[in-house]
Amino acid sequence: MSLYYIDGNSLTLDMIGRITADKEARVALSEEASARCRATRAQIDRWMEKDAPVVYGVNTGLGNLKDVVVPPEKHIEWNKTLPYPHAAGMGEYLPPEVTLTSLLLRANVLARGYSGVRPELIERILSIYNAKVAPAVHSEGSTGLSDLGPLAQNVMTVAGLDEAKAYYRGNLLPSREALRLAGLAESFTLECKEVLAQMNGSTMTQAIAVLAFLRFEELSAGIEARLSSGGELPEFYEGCREVIGFTKGVLNRENNISCDNPLLFELPEGGYEAVMGCNCSNTQVGYAMDMMNTVIAELANGLHEKTGGLAKSEARHLLNKIKTCAMQVSADSIPTKGGQEDHVEFSFTAARKFYYAVELTGKLLAL
Repeated sequence: MSLYYIDGNSLTLDMIGRITADKEARVALSEEASARCRATRAQIDRWMEKDAPVVYGVNTGLGNLKDVVVPPEKHIEWNKTLPYPHAAGMGEYLPPEVTLTSLLLRANVLARGYSGVRPELIERILSIYNAKVAPAVHSEGSTGLSDLGPLAQNVMTVAGLDEAKAYYRGNLLPSREALRLAGLAESFTLECKEVLAQMNGSTMTQAIAVLAFLRFEELSAGIEARLSSGGELPEFYEGCREVIGFTKGVLNRENNISCDNPLLFELPEGGYEAVMGCNCSNTQVGYAMDMMNTVIAELANGLHEKTGGLAKSEARHLLNKIKTCAMQVSADSIPTKGGQEDHVEFSFTAARKFYYAVELTGKLLAL
């Protein structure tokens, strides 16, 4: 069994690739990260005491209830109901590998310590990841400005709430049943801020983008070999290489970011302050995915030109499908929240298109 540690700062694409490929891999929270989480969690606990200042997302409601104070004795009940109005979605479920990877990424995000969650929550998420219980998450339901819907569906499996579903050993089951079969507790009590900290951010988009990019890297050697057959690589490939390198840098950085609200920062005089910002935005990943969709259409065009014989017709069919993915989406920002924090980059859609385009390119390369 290989044991990997996450600390919120050093989870790379290469590491995710190794963990994913290793069927015996287990992931755990580092001691340093656990200590950071306990320190910020102590501040959250202090804000739950009487006469504490009002802090959004800690001792208040959300959305239209952001100015309503939630009494300490009501927080467990409040957090149990919070995922339901957000866990909206439609369409087919995302591939289980995507939702599993989102658990790993989210555990790493929380391990940074800025979110103020208990280490026990991160360990719960990792235990589900290690057991390969994949939350069932609808493929439609995010604009990319925070994957609230998809991540709320994740939260429901983590907590073992009613109506949550998950994949386990190829079967779609109620999450509690899947967790029980995997030898895990069927439910987990989420405390103050621990729902908001899990569902605010674009981690599902990141999971889709990461897996698609890793698969693209697996295909790269074959693509280069096919394109260079009979000579050198085409001149346009250098431009593709630049975009590929840029995208890898973006994804590696985004694996290790804090993307919820509020975040806790240590004060010089001791204690922590809660800082708000539009941390859930995933604009840069949307841009990178749009560029990669253009790159992969260019490469697919080259593969099509190298395909002959009876396979030419199928190659043309696949190429046309891949080209439809090259139409950008991140420039089509439209208001979805009345103008509040409302630049919508559609990174979720851009990442899904790249995931699909990579799948099609694998078929084209196999001709």
